[in-house]
Amino acid sequence: MELAFTLGVKTLFALTGLVHAMQMEQGSRLVLCLFTALALSFAAQLPASRILFMVLCGVFCLLPLALPQMLCFLPLITFDACYRREILPLIAALPAFFVVRPRTELLVLIVAGCLLAAMLAIALAWLIHLRKELQSVKDEAESETRSASQEKKALSAQQNAEIHAATLQERNRIAREIHDNVGHMLSRAILLTGALQTVNKDDAMTEPLHSLNESLNDAMTSIRESVHDLYDDSLDLERASKTLLDEFQFCPVDFRFQCSRSMPREVKYCFFTILKEALVNIAKHSGATKATVSMTEHPALYQMIVQDNGNSPAAGDRRGIGLAGMSERVNALGGTIRFNDDNGFRIFLTVPREQEAS
Repeated sequence: MELAFTLGVKTLFALTGLVHAMQMEQGSRLVLCLFTALALSFAAQLPASRILFMVLCGVFCLLPLALPQMLCFLPLITFDACYRREILPLIAALPAFFVVRPRTELLVLIVAGCLLAAMLAIALAWLIHLRKELQSVKDEAESETRSASQEKKALSAQQNAEIHAATLQERNRIAREIHDNVGHMLSRAILLTGALQTVNKDDAMTEPLHSLNESLNDAMTSIRESVHDLYDDSLDLERASKTLLDEFQFCPVDFRFQCSRSMPREVKYCFFTILKEALVNIAKHSGATKATVSMTEHPALYQMIVQDNGNSPAAGDRRGIGLAGMSERVNALGGTIRFNDDNGFRIFLTVPREQEAS
């Protein structure tokens, strides 16, 4: 928009200057003056140093001493000088008015053109300034909106995490209640039924007591399975891992967790069990000063890495029943596990998500 406005203003003042110059003289010098004025004006408009602009502006203002018709194009350079707020070089044009001495009406038109050019330049500069301020305010508003949106997402995620943790705690509580109350009552009923079967002398009561005992045992089995399922689903892998690592005092451990809450319970217990075994190995067989643990969910698999900087010679001692148990757990889920003794000890395992989904 600014470029179109500038081109339009310069074209207007160039044509006006040409008309005024034709009143002073007819001939080929008019074309020379026109192209000279346009060249200097557009050169002065290009991004350049202040000194170069002042030189170009001074040359423009002094040219009317050699080419009188150049005085008619003075509004062109006035527009550039006022836009850049460098009006000092325009003083160089004053001698030209006394040397050329244009007619009064032409002098009035040239001065009026210079004043109009100055007002248009100031208006354009102010418009650009307002546009920049508007863009700055818009950018700040967008930044605040994005910041508010991120804070809202963070609060929502925190709230969901707290709800999820509360849900898991409630599941644990329900599982304990069922185990401690209903389970004990059923156990007592089974023992009493067994005692009645032992002391029973009535053949008519043998079959009912046997059926009652089987029903109570089936109920106990169902209760145990339900409690087991509730407890399995209630494991918060991230929270449990952080608690375990907080209690690990052998060396600092950097923990990174990037898994969703929909992670299958078999994988959660596999990762948690392997983490406990890995920490035991670090404490027993490693001279490590630091370790890293990462659990990551990828589109096709779950990945876990445990790395320490312990001494490699001691790493061979760690290849025992614990590592065999890790391998069995991962293989049971269709995954793979690798151990590496270079630069410490590293456990790298993956479990495919498709396997868990099936």
